[in-house]
Amino acid sequence: MLKRLLALAMLATALVGCTTAPPVPPNAGKLPKGAKVGLLVNMPAPAQHMHVGTTVFTNFATNHQFPWNPTSRTYEVFTADLERAGFQVVRLTSYATTTVNALAVSQNDGWRANPAQSWATQKLKEEQIAAVVVVEGKRTLTRMECSGGPCAESYMANSGLFTRSMFGSTRYSAVPAMEAKVFALAPPIELSAYEPLKTLQAGRVRQLKDFAEPKDFNQLSKAEFQPVVTAIDAHIAAISRATVQTLVSGAK
Repeated sequence: MLKRLLALAMLATALVGCTTAPPVPPNAGKLPKGAKVGLLVNMPAPAQHMHVGTTVFTNFATNHQFPWNPTSRTYEVFTADLERAGFQVVRLTSYATTTVNALAVSQNDGWRANPAQSWATQKLKEEQIAAVVVVEGKRTLTRMECSGGPCAESYMANSGLFTRSMFGSTRYSAVPAMEAKVFALAPPIELSAYEPLKTLQAGRVRQLKDFAEPKDFNQLSKAEFQPVVTAIDAHIAAISRATVQTLVSGAK
């Protein structure tokens, strides 16, 4: 039990990240209605089912299809929520995610604009964009098991289902392999390093306790895979609402 608790603690730490954000300034990131918010989404399309069995010979990975395109779905949800809150949404489709996914960096207990992305920052300011939201696929740790030797880890690059079987028992988990980053530009700060987004994203891997055992474990039907789709969609909606909360009320 102690080893299991230690592994779970290490898993949570890995998902949160090792760095500690600087103290959050009052009303950090709070924007007035009508402010322009840049939005860029880049999500891998196939859903994935990764299985880890008792031995490596029973491991496998298969692809599934979401009933919607993950990038389009995320754009749709975030755009609707941001516009409902009174913001103007500008899709940043002319930008690569690597040019706007680290617009602010922490330094000396504070934040500063990232010199490596200064060109994008300047262009965004010229377009009068006050904040930037980037949602992209992120390789996600799904399992960390420590039992005396080196810890065994599993990662998923695409959102989907992770299953772990051992001695006749199977655990099912929905994995939103994605990360939202939210930046205010003036002054520069990464708002997603604070609440409510920080804890929400750290706990994104969720066990599906009532998942029904599939007829063909290696190839789930659409109906059998639906609880995973529902969980991923719920996570997209949750991080969208948390993003809006941050921009309306400020990070905490």
